[in-house]
Amino acid sequence: MAANVCVNQVYRDMRSDKQFRLLWAEPSPNNSFIYWLDEKPAVPAKVQLSELEQALRQGWIIPEEDPFTVHAETNELMRQKRDEIWAKMKDALLDEPGIYNRKIRAEHLRRIEEETGENVTNLYKRLRKYWKRGKSPDAFLPDYSTRGGKGKLRIGRAVPKTENPSEFGKKLTLEDGEFMDAAIRKYYLTKVEPDLPSVYQRLLEDSYTVIEKREDGTEVAHLLPKGELPSIYQFRYWYRRHFDVKEVETKRKGETGFELNSRAITGKNDFGMLGPGSQYQVDATVADIYLVSQFDRKNIIGRPVMYFCMDAASRIVTGMYIGLEGPSWLGMTMALYNATTDKVDYCHQFGIEITEDQWPCHHVPAVLLGDRGELEGHDADRLVTMLGIRVDNAPPYRGDLKPIIESHFKTINTTVKPLLPGWVLPDDRKRGGSDYRLDAKLDIRQFTRIIIQCVLHYNNEHYMDSFEKNEQMLKSGVEAIPVKLWNWGIRNSSGSLRTFSKETIQLALMPKEGGSVTEKGIYFKKLYYTCKKAREELWFEKARKEGRYSAEISYDPRDMKTIYLWDQNGKDVYPCTLLDWEQRFAGKSSEEVEYEQKNQDYEKKQNERAEMEARINLNRAIDAIVAEAEKMVPSTAGITKVERLENIRENRKEEKEAIRVQEAFTTQPTAQTEKAGENHAPVEEKTEDSELTPIQRLLRDDLDQRRRKGNGGKGKG
Repeated sequence: MAANVCVNQVYRDMRSDKQFRLLWAEPSPNNSFIYWLDEKPAVPAKVQLSELEQALRQGWIIPEEDPFTVHAETNELMRQKRDEIWAKMKDALLDEPGIYNRKIRAEHLRRIEEETGENVTNLYKRLRKYWKRGKSPDAFLPDYSTRGGKGKLRIGRAVPKTENPSEFGKKLTLEDGEFMDAAIRKYYLTKVEPDLPSVYQRLLEDSYTVIEKREDGTEVAHLLPKGELPSIYQFRYWYRRHFDVKEVETKRKGETGFELNSRAITGKNDFGMLGPGSQYQVDATVADIYLVSQFDRKNIIGRPVMYFCMDAASRIVTGMYIGLEGPSWLGMTMALYNATTDKVDYCHQFGIEITEDQWPCHHVPAVLLGDRGELEGHDADRLVTMLGIRVDNAPPYRGDLKPIIESHFKTINTTVKPLLPGWVLPDDRKRGGSDYRLDAKLDIRQFTRIIIQCVLHYNNEHYMDSFEKNEQMLKSGVEAIPVKLWNWGIRNSSGSLRTFSKETIQLALMPKEGGSVTEKGIYFKKLYYTCKKAREELWFEKARKEGRYSAEISYDPRDMKTIYLWDQNGKDVYPCTLLDWEQRFAGKSSEEVEYEQKNQDYEKKQNERAEMEARINLNRAIDAIVAEAEKMVPSTAGITKVERLENIRENRKEEKEAIRVQEAFTTQPTAQTEKAGENHAPVEEKTEDSELTPIQRLLRDDLDQRRRKGNGGKGKG
């Protein structure tokens, strides 16, 4: 074995930053074993000695001081426990390298279980402890005890001398500590989150009972005598002394639950913000109020969605949106668009007149922090590429990472809740009581006006008691009011605010999907569009000759009348409108268009069965007529093919004359006429002139004239 690689030495793998111990080394390939000290995996790993030597020479692994040291101070009870375990496992542990083989190891442990009655699971735990702590008998010395006062080693809560031990509990041993430790890890540190009394009951069930087998074959458990049982107080004491809060909360509630509800709060969300625009926080919530329709106030339309954008540095509300969209990307875009555009015009739309300095926010931030839902996906990518916004997403269920926007929702609810009809109340209504939903009186525009007023009050009047000013703010004496902090930050801090044109912001916020240019027009969402550029450059003619080609299209899902087609280089964009024969979809949303298209498809499928049945009946009628005709065909025996074909022209002429007589307006078919038609010889029906009216005579003369023309002009009546 190379001198620079030593068995039992602890090394650190610099690539994974983990420690391992070299358990066994042989020059033969793949016959050396290491054990990772974090017990992942929980069995020795096979390695090549040459690879370890090379890694040591190249600095990939480095030797480190053994983190496990021999107990400097032990007592008789600890040494006795160590010797008992060593005696049980000595033969197996010294069987090297056999003990590192999975099958041989399993055989050893089964043998020990049969000889001593100790569970294989516990034997595996002792085996891992032996490898982890340096392969010496002292590895089995108990290390979970803590030092009490005056240097005495205490296993658990001592039994008071004035108490009756049989009532308080028993004098705990190291084995009792192992039992309690195992019960807590098995039952208490789980996502089920049981309480300690129930875990204590499982402790007694697992470790302090004897099983009685009855004559009928059933089994019943009996607790040990009272003086041999640890008390619930001792159990609680053990738990408090040997388990820390982080381990317990992480096991019971997960990493997210611990970070959200139990971690130390030593930082501030806005620490390190350079100034206004460094970070906007955006989030949505469903308002706790029911609204009525603005078109028919008898109709209740449910609860609206509120979106807010807030500046993390100044706490000012930079944008908002009240609507029925979402929570979704579309609702998010409306709030972002509002945050980046002029508020004077926005408030004017709702009958509220303000000045620029009352709501001076119409900028694009450097960073946007939101939830994973709306700000994940390709739509959010355009905020980065077109507006230069860095998009950050908080982990799931971590609202504490954007507390500024979360706390604003509480402020809004507290402000308006007592004043508005239709507000959602706790679900504690008594039977027969009034339904708060029926109290709804506000429509969505009225509710928006109220929230705008609340935002204006918050931005301009609300003093934030909990706001922590930095040193510069304290020196300048700026008040902790959002709009004043915003204005102060713009004057004194390194600003991150930028502006873009409305068109650029709209294109960045619109969803973008693929369409195609065809000979019929620009095809998108099963609709056809056109544009001036396409007509000038003959796009549709080229598509008919060379085939359709794809195009990137931005659109507003709320109105499908106009879409925006990007050219091949992705720099220029062309507005496209619906073709004339598609104008029935103008002003309709993508959902409405899709609904009508699906409705048409549904009607078509509904009529397919009826149409198929009609076609079947048509075929049956045709077949019946053909069968009738086949029965009427006379015998052609004795007539040659030439004879049948030579008089086609004359036969056609006679048939035409007979049909004309039958179809004439003034000719009433008679038995003689019908017979003449059957014999293909027209027979004139003579009528006295005295019996005809002047009009009838004119019609007769006209009919005679047409007949003479049909005969080639022969015979003049």
